[in-house]
Amino acid sequence: MPELPEVETIKLGLEAKIKGLKIEKIQILTAKSFSGAIASITGAKISTVARRAKLLLIGLDNNKTIIIHLKMTGQLILEASSQQQGARIIGGHPTTNMFSVLPNSTTRAVFNLSDGSKLFFNDQRMFGWIKVVNNDQLPIINQKLGPEPLGEEFSWTLLKTQLLKRKTTPVKVVLMDQEIVAGIGNIYASEACFIAGLDPRRKVLTITDGDFQRLHQGVIQSLTESLKQGGSTRSHFKNINGERGNFLEHAFVYGKNGQPCKVCAVDVEKVTLGGRGTYLCSQCQK
Repeated sequence: MPELPEVETIKLGLEAKIKGLKIEKIQILTAKSFSGAIASITGAKISTVARRAKLLLIGLDNNKTIIIHLKMTGQLILEASSQQQGARIIGGHPTTNMFSVLPNSTTRAVFNLSDGSKLFFNDQRMFGWIKVVNNDQLPIINQKLGPEPLGEEFSWTLLKTQLLKRKTTPVKVVLMDQEIVAGIGNIYASEACFIAGLDPRRKVLTITDGDFQRLHQGVIQSLTESLKQGGSTRSHFKNINGERGNFLEHAFVYGKNGQPCKVCAVDVEKVTLGGRGTYLCSQCQK
């Protein structure tokens, strides 16, 4: 599932291409993937493209917002018109048919835009969704999500306050709870724990203030580095420049099972925590 850096990269790519365009037509090919009235957004102009946690928010000029969650296998593919130059912009789960003729068997919705381009929402397993809401519903959605870890208000004391809401839960599991901290998933929770020198299995109540400070730095460092690298190829295949996300090549432990730790050369281990594969160095993360 795309995490904060991947969704932010998709957001930046789409914002540069679709902001200011009108939605001329919408085709819903799989009913369960779309919630809302098609007529309420047809003809509306895209005024903003934003991100909250792992959600993509496309704001319209008629007091409506299109919310998109890619979940595990969702894709957004922007295809230029035949008169335009440029490759497809692809964000989300990589598949073998993402360069094939669209729509394909996984396409759930198509947005026809006023410059002739088309935005395809593809989803193999149909866990992802598109929802149209009135803007007055956005505060309710926002209240259910934790603070943004790259926001100005995200201090180590705020992180401590949030994590202590789940005192007896392993720290990595709590980091992935979207009600505690927004946008962090399996990749960056593993990386943040490594940078902090924390065993991801430690319960929150055992963590000291010094640990919280290091974990705060680990969260920011891992997310910031991933944004610089265009996200992770595991979740996000191409950005606006047609480049692969390279973060996993720079990761310390995620996906490095059996490889030597970059810091101490002890082999990285993989364990299961909260039902998810978790990577750690037993030497660096006591």
